[in-house]
Amino acid sequence: MSDNPSEETPRSLKPLSADQALVFKLEKLRQILIASECCLLVVIVQRLLIGSWHTALVLAILALVLGGCYYVARYGRLQVGAALFLSALTITTSYFMWSHGGLSDEALLVFPAILIFSAVIASYGLLVLLLLYMLGTVILLGYMNDTGLYINIVQPTSLNSAFLTCAILVIVSFSVWLLSRDLRNLLEKLSRENLRVSESKDEIRRLYNHDPLTDLPNRRLAKELFEQLVTLAQRENSKTALIFLDLDHFKAVNDSLGHATGDEFLKKVAQRLRATLRDTDTICRFGGDEFVILSQNFVEDQQIHQLAQRILKGISKPFYISGNELVVSGSIGIALVPNDGVSFDELCQKADTAMYSCKDKGRNSYCFYNQNMNQSELEVLQLTQDLRQAMAADQLSLYYQPKVELQTGKIIGAEALLRWQHPQRGWISPADFIPLAERAGLIVELGRWVLESAISQCKRWHELGYNHLSVSVNVSAIQLRRGNFEQQVKAALGNAGLAGNCLVLELTESLLLDVQPSLQLCLQGLREHGVILAIDDFGTGYCNLGYLQRFDVNMLKIDRSFVSKINKSKQDEAIVRAIIQMAHSLNLEIVAEGIETAEVAEQLRRLGCEKGQGFYWSRPCAPMDFIDLVLNRKSEPSSTL
Repeated sequence: MSDNPSEETPRSLKPLSADQALVFKLEKLRQILIASECCLLVVIVQRLLIGSWHTALVLAILALVLGGCYYVARYGRLQVGAALFLSALTITTSYFMWSHGGLSDEALLVFPAILIFSAVIASYGLLVLLLLYMLGTVILLGYMNDTGLYINIVQPTSLNSAFLTCAILVIVSFSVWLLSRDLRNLLEKLSRENLRVSESKDEIRRLYNHDPLTDLPNRRLAKELFEQLVTLAQRENSKTALIFLDLDHFKAVNDSLGHATGDEFLKKVAQRLRATLRDTDTICRFGGDEFVILSQNFVEDQQIHQLAQRILKGISKPFYISGNELVVSGSIGIALVPNDGVSFDELCQKADTAMYSCKDKGRNSYCFYNQNMNQSELEVLQLTQDLRQAMAADQLSLYYQPKVELQTGKIIGAEALLRWQHPQRGWISPADFIPLAERAGLIVELGRWVLESAISQCKRWHELGYNHLSVSVNVSAIQLRRGNFEQQVKAALGNAGLAGNCLVLELTESLLLDVQPSLQLCLQGLREHGVILAIDDFGTGYCNLGYLQRFDVNMLKIDRSFVSKINKSKQDEAIVRAIIQMAHSLNLEIVAEGIETAEVAEQLRRLGCEKGQGFYWSRPCAPMDFIDLVLNRKSEPSSTL
């Protein structure tokens, strides 16, 4: 099969199978036979009327032979039947030419029809044999008459010979019409298929380059367009702006009104932005609620200020969706070419950094990327620098929270959680330093360290005899988008000597909105390597069945916001039950997080949840403390949760 789906052979133009070819040729033989029998019947009647009994008898025998040939062909011997059919016609025609007018006989006109028939229903070999036979007959007749060895008596032209000529012309015309009709049908079908293939290629190209929800250019096409704009800006000595727009509090819209409303809202935002921007501006969607605008031909920075203000004003107007009035704001980060660089990835990162700076200042505004940041930004920079040093000074460590099999109470794995103990500030929450790592471009390096450390630790547990343990690692969207993530995972597993099915990668639901082929191929490659893919905090983000099918995940983790109130809220219990039933119907495993009491654990077990984690069993702990937990759980009765 072709790697490119647009290059596959259209179904209706694929070569006919043996059975299809047989049916086609048999049908053509039937049509030709009916036409031939009708013509023979007319000529036989005409010959009987003028008293030419001998000719009528020969033609009647020919008609019977032709009918027999069809039955031979119909009951499994098509080539034999076709060969007998054509041979009978050829021999009979030759007989009439030898016995009557020779090369002047009307029967000579039958030869072209026989050749056309053979082209339709017979093999090329038989066609060549018949042609050679006809040529030989014609040459031999001419030679015999020329030398006087045999003389054909040419009868004077009469009404009877005219009638016979007309009958032969009719059968010749039918053969030509039959062949030309099939050719026209084939050409029409080919034309339709060419049009369909062309339309399919255009559609595939559009889907490959555009976001399926909003039909805006995606990240891949945005990069191509950006490079073209940079070339143009350098030629015209103008500026190009890369504007990174993130909607403020979009998650609240999605959570409160549902994903369908959230999707419709994003489409309306895209339409609003199209109406707000200039014709020369290009708006792209990177996934989730992130939009990027590529704007060109700026000479003064004031023009970019005006554009950013116009964007914020446009999206701040109310949206009306399904009877709801929605009002949101946006945060904008701006990076300029050539001031901030000319690389697409570099400009995206800087615009993203500027956008986060804008959010830190209160949202609903815009911020240019600027190296000379204010004092608060310098503090963030200092902490970011400390984080860089922490990675080199072993200030970072991984703690592990057990995952428990609810049916038996057995610890079957752990989630790796990153911790940072600052030498002056003490313990710093991951909620504070993970966003810093993302903004500073450290998340790929940090994520690689977490991945390799967790895999190595899991291998050490196996070497201690705990081969049933697996380890879960959270994956940042930036890791997948900007890093060579699939190769990193495979290399880490290979270096540690750990099987892929001992590693669980936990993905956020919003990450699955990124439908770029590169992401799908990355996750597919990890699945094929045995790595388990899990959706973290399921039920709180964008995920739906379509995304689950597209990315073929193995596991869902029910968010703690549902789990913690399952024994107090009927609504939360219904949500959890629905998620568990859906997961089982899709052959997905379920893990509930945030379990803090035995009652919640028992209720989840009754609902069919397979695994859980939470403070009920243990807070995140150091690697050796985790092994102590495993040993303690082993010594307890299996029925104990």
